[in-house]
Amino acid sequence: MNLGIVTATVTATVKHPVYKGRRLMVVSICRPDWTPTGKETLAVDTVQAGIGDRVLVLKEGNSARAILGVDLPPLQEMIVGVVDRVYVSSHGPGGGEARRYKE
Repeated sequence: MNLGIVTATVTATVKHPVYKGRRLMVVSICRPDWTPTGKETLAVDTVQAGIGDRVLVLKEGNSARAILGVDLPPLQEMIVGVVDRVYVSSHGPGGGEARRYKE
């Protein structure tokens, strides 16, 4: 999974049937402090995200198949959540000080 910011929507008059009624979004992949990594991806929106929203992007084929209900979807990346906050522990999972990044 990756954190990202939605930067654009993609409009296509002809597209794979699995995407009928679904939006494709361009997402800029970010670090936990929301600084861009320089990478972008195309993702299917499953949560009604909009441009500027901070999102959680799932990149996993089995989940995409389950959500879209098809055996071989043409994309694996899917927006599965809108992120409100990010907390990071400086000492790994389960311990240490947690740091909250600005919203």
